[in-house]
Amino acid sequence: MQAAGRNIEPVFYLIYNSVESNPFDADMLKTLLNQSRDFNRKNDITGILLYVKGQKITKSRGRFMQLLEGDERTVRKLYNKITNDNRHESVTLLQIGKYSEHIFDEWSMGFEDSGDDSFQSISGHFNLNDIIEHCNKSAPSDVPLQFLRSFYNGI
Repeated sequence: MQAAGRNIEPVFYLIYNSVESNPFDADMLKTLLNQSRDFNRKNDITGILLYVKGQKITKSRGRFMQLLEGDERTVRKLYNKITNDNRHESVTLLQIGKYSEHIFDEWSMGFEDSGDDSFQSISGHFNLNDIIEHCNKSAPSDVPLQFLRSFYNGI
């Protein structure tokens, strides 16, 4: 596809979910966020990582869902790295596809309300409920955003 004299390729995206191997505390989440943002920036990958904390009372473990977008080869290589990361279990590829432009221009990480105000100061942090509100307003055909909503709602 040509536009304004330059080649515009569709953006590859991949969505996966996983379960934490061991509970993540605030410091571990901050480390993961910073490492991931640095790597993604250097490799031209954008997307969003959602984390919902596990509950001690029900013995549920925290879970992640991530949408990665960028060069197909680079994104697939990163996904393979994630599947071998011992911080994750039950890594499941949910969907792959292409769309015309990046949905998430800046890589971010969402948190369910953790009650920890220290996350507010981290660049890239946002209120997960704001993303869910955006997903609720999106068209049913906007599959990546519908995946994010279903993850958050525990479907």
